[in-house]
Formats: sequence, C-alpha cells, structure tokens
Amino acid sequence: MSQRDEILMQICAQPLMGPGTVSAIDVTSGLYRVQTRQGEFSARRAASCLLTPESGDRVWLAGDLSDGLYVTAVLERAASEAPVRISLPAGSHIEAEQGALHLEAEQLMLHGRAQLALQADSAALCTRQLSAVGGEVTASFGRIKLLGDLLETFVDRVVQFARWSQRTVAGIDQVRAAQVDYRAEQTMQLQAHDLIANATQLVKVDGEQIHMG
Repeated sequence: MSQRDEILMQICAQPLMGPGTVSAIDVTSGLYRVQTRQGEFSARRAASCLLTPESGDRVWLAGDLSDGLYVTAVLERAASEAPVRISLPAGSHIEAEQGALHLEAEQLMLHGRAQLALQADSAALCTRQLSAVGGEVTASFGRIKLLGDLLETFVDRVVQFARWSQRTVAGIDQVRAAQVDYRAEQTMQLQAHDLIANATQLVKVDGEQIHMG
C-alpha cells in the first residue's frame, strides 16, 4: 500500500460530525444527499432519528467515510408549517411499563391498513357524537346494556334468533306492516282490558273448539 493510499485510509477513518442540509433523497436506496462545508455526502438515517428528514431540512451528520455516515437528527425543518412524519421500522413497539400513556391532539386519527385491534381489561368511550361506517360487524358479548333517550334503526331486513325473549313497554307499542304473521307452536295468549279486532272484509276463526264468553 502506497503512502497516498495510507493517507486516504486515515482520512476515511476520521470521524465526521457537523450540520448539513438535505439536498436530495433516494427513495429506493434510502440514502440522503447532505450538503456540508466539507462537500456533499451520502448518508443513511440513523435508527435513533425517528423524524423523517425532508429535502431542505437542516440535519446533524455523524460517522466516518469508511463505515458510513448517518443523519442522527433533524435540527430545523425547511418549512416550519410542514407536517412532521415520524417513521418507525417494522415491528416497532411503544410501551409504558408503569403508569399511563397519553396521546392528545385536536384531531386524533388511527389508521390500520390491514387490521386495527384494541385490547384491554376495561375500556370506556365517551363522545358527544359517534359515526361508524363498515361492511360487516361481528360482536360477541356476555351481556349488553344500552341506555339512551332514542333508538332509531333503518335496515332492509332484520333477522333475530333468541332462546327466550321478553319486552316491556310502558307506553304505546305500535307495529305497522303490509302483512303480520304470528305463529306459536303451543299457546298464543292475547289479554287486555279491552280487545278490539277489526277487519275490512273478513274475520276468520278456525279451530277444533271455539269458546267465547
């Protein structure tokens, strides 16, 4: 190895540290072109640099030419109003071992491209207005209790299966339909203080025994 090569190897091994400006980004390789006082260098984003650098950002560069240079921090954004994007590697995990973890914002949005899962021993949702849109809902609960002033349901078809059903209405219970069909395998009982049955054309009562009065 010549003396010139040894000098170049020493220069490459010397640590390089200082500020710079991102001039270009190669999305395919993930390399950043950073302009410094010593010239322009290619650098990778350090694992500790969670804020994704953008073109024109002022960053801190550290490393050496032999092992590689890294963008360790974003010092100043090129545009102060530009949105901040924090990028984490695959399989990242945010954890607070003790106490509570709070996320607070004027608008908080959670997006799961494939799946969004929430798991807890107890959960509470308090909101003034709730809107939900989806293709299908499947829920399994041991007990459900709903309290509200008004319940409105608009669907094309309702199908219910229950082993036992009971309903109590304090006021008026009213059903309006084109056809009503009630069938009981054993006994059907209608009981009231006054019972009125009206038909425009036909009233038919059929049975082996008919008791009236």
